[in-house]
Amino acid sequence: MLKQYKLPEVPGDGKEKNGRNNKGRGLNKNKKVKFMTVRKIILLSFLGLIFLFLLLAYLFLNFYRPSQGESPKVNFGDEFSFGTYSDDGSGETAPPEDLSGDRDRDCFTFLILGSDSGTNTDTIMAVMVNVKENSASVLNIPRDTYVSARNFSGKITNVYGRGRSLASQGGITGREEISKAGVEYVCAMIQYTFGIPIDKYVLINLEGFKVLVDEIKGVEVDVPMRMKYSDPEQNLYIDLYPGLQILDGNKAEQLVRFRQPDEGSGNPTYYSIGYAGEDLGRIKTQQTFLSAVMKKMINPIDLGNIRSLFEVGSKYMITNMTAADIGWFGVQMTNIKLENVRTHTLPGTWVSPHQVVYRQEAMEIINKYYNPFRKNIPESNFNIDDKGMVFDNKPQIDIDGVTMSELIR
Repeated sequence: MLKQYKLPEVPGDGKEKNGRNNKGRGLNKNKKVKFMTVRKIILLSFLGLIFLFLLLAYLFLNFYRPSQGESPKVNFGDEFSFGTYSDDGSGETAPPEDLSGDRDRDCFTFLILGSDSGTNTDTIMAVMVNVKENSASVLNIPRDTYVSARNFSGKITNVYGRGRSLASQGGITGREEISKAGVEYVCAMIQYTFGIPIDKYVLINLEGFKVLVDEIKGVEVDVPMRMKYSDPEQNLYIDLYPGLQILDGNKAEQLVRFRQPDEGSGNPTYYSIGYAGEDLGRIKTQQTFLSAVMKKMINPIDLGNIRSLFEVGSKYMITNMTAADIGWFGVQMTNIKLENVRTHTLPGTWVSPHQVVYRQEAMEIINKYYNPFRKNIPESNFNIDDKGMVFDNKPQIDIDGVTMSELIR
């Protein structure tokens, strides 16, 4: 009979399994538990930050609202007294109706001005955005449009300079403060003449315009004609050929500033014919250019890019918008499509040396597309001076304008 032998015990704690020491396995298990705990903490922290961000975004979008109806802040005295227009020739009309209690909280108005190297504003646009309907309207006001108040009569392009002068005479100092006063004077003139209160404004000079176009890597535009012009006094040299092309900041300035050409030599490579309606033709090209810019900016939209554009352009612009305003309006832009952005040119006719507005048609367009109130702006709130003219052969005015999608298709 075979004798059984017992295997010698291996030194240890006597607790073995599958040839492994359970003490070591316990250490590994503790490490794994600790690792899992740290990972859970990181994950929960990350989820908490996301929740906090979404909560702040919700509160921002649903409870933050940019201010309305604060401009102008400068007191221009009796500069804008009503009574310049009258049907009976008396020079007096009913006082303006206070519509502040009927303001639509979803409608915001903007004034966008582009200034030349001096104190004229070559580009003047009144904009209304309806954030509930996800729509916008852009009213281009020709620079030669005639406006008249108690102490100013002339082209609207000169109103900004007049405001700066009044501010300086009134004791306002500092370059930026005087510029803001000039813009607010234009805001007051817009409301006085066309009944539109301006909530937010942006004034940008030519250098800033070029910088912003370069910042978005140029804009693709179909140049409508051969453009050739030179003005050494303004350091302005325009030399563009027709056709679809990407314009950098310098060429974009040439496009939006061109009105009439040099006389030229008759050589087709040199000569350009210009616009039949000068400023009106240029406005149509500016509308097309703006449509191309918006198409590039909102398809797809990049809020970080919009914010950086304002940061880059801030030293070239004057605005009353805060960083919160810019962020809020940037978010609203994500919901606006080009087919819901409508453009108009203020209707009128040339009566040298001004562009005289068609009063009735202008009031109809403004009440339909640029009225931020819940009721029509009454005639007493308009001071469009057409000098009592009877216009012969007045063209049919398109009250509905054209959408930006139609301009660039």
